[in-house]
Amino acid sequence: MRSGLAHLAYDVAGVAALALALPAAPWLWYRGLTEGLSQRLGALPLPAGGFERRPLWLHAASVGETLAAVPLFEALRQCHPARPWVVSNTTLTGRAVARREMRPDMSTLLPIDAARIVDRAFARVRPRALIVVEKEIWPGMLRAAQRSGASIVFVSARMTEEALRRYSRARPLFAAALGRVDAICAQSEEDAARLRALGAAPDRVSVTGNLKAGRVVEALDPPPLPLGDRPVVVAASTQPGEEAFVLDACDALWRAHPDVLLVLAPRRPERFAEAEDLLRRRGVSYQRRSTGEPSVRAATQVLLLDTIGELARFYRAAAGVFVGGTVAPVGGHNVLEPAVAGVAVCFGAHVENVRAAADALCDAAAAVVVDHPAALAAHWGVLLADPAHAAEAGRRGRAVAVSLAGAVAATLAAIEPFVRGEA
Repeated sequence: MRSGLAHLAYDVAGVAALALALPAAPWLWYRGLTEGLSQRLGALPLPAGGFERRPLWLHAASVGETLAAVPLFEALRQCHPARPWVVSNTTLTGRAVARREMRPDMSTLLPIDAARIVDRAFARVRPRALIVVEKEIWPGMLRAAQRSGASIVFVSARMTEEALRRYSRARPLFAAALGRVDAICAQSEEDAARLRALGAAPDRVSVTGNLKAGRVVEALDPPPLPLGDRPVVVAASTQPGEEAFVLDACDALWRAHPDVLLVLAPRRPERFAEAEDLLRRRGVSYQRRSTGEPSVRAATQVLLLDTIGELARFYRAAAGVFVGGTVAPVGGHNVLEPAVAGVAVCFGAHVENVRAAADALCDAAAAVVVDHPAALAAHWGVLLADPAHAAEAGRRGRAVAVSLAGAVAATLAAIEPFVRGEA
């Protein structure tokens, strides 16, 4: 009864929010911000004639979740070569990466979780199974998937303490949503415990690890443009305030190592211009990767990586990597990806989203926590002055990542009973 009332309130709130947003439609159209709107409203790009078999539907929020899911996606495609694939994303950048890395039979933005829009989308597609990556608990989507006859599995699932407190404010709604899920593959015991506390059935939750470690066995391509013999450090997936944090560190670093090149990669494309403005105001010599210049100029201090999907290729050239979203109170981004490349890692104290991986790297002396610019400058200075120490930290980090790489096989085994089928 309580869950039914909670879902009714959720539906009413969704319809109200959609109605309130309608007056903004002409402004969005005028500003050119309506890309993908038709897909969000349920107009899915179905193949002509539909699907011959019920597809598998994978949903990943954005770029990080999409890349994390690639090894599992490839393994499932090998196991079920005749099964069509639908991949949905919450963000446009996630959709672009999914199209490039996965090439599914249908790629779409996730329809709005309101006004039964997502219900109609699932009724049309009728997937065999819905595979949700990491933390996307959309009550409408899960209800629609169940009504369409799909099995539902969560993979690489995570739940922070903050998220648990937030979801618990509407516990009947989210407990009912999790009750529709057939299997939950959690990243860690802590994630599993929080999901059970929110209402997931204990016997449906297992710990299979973090899929972001699944790419460790892949050979990384070299950087996409010549960097010369200059030492390189990388600031990856930076959030607001972190570009200034890194540049403050580099002010000290450049005094001791004037030839160091900083590769600066803001987390989201909409922040590229903001980062460039900061570089211009700070008087730093920089160039944008998107200009297509064939190499990095000798006078360039910062390469602004304003492209999508290239960051991991720069790790191999780096002496050290700072992972963003950790000084800004965001909860942390992928700390395993630079470790995969065998490079020393550092990050701030806010690693709630990646706690297990961050702790494992620190315990192995493969990563350090930097809480102010002077600490980052000192850490990078040590790595640049002692290449043998940097190489050893990188070796330890890769060993940690390899030890976690069984997540793909464990996840595949856990979800296979819910994915296979004749229909």
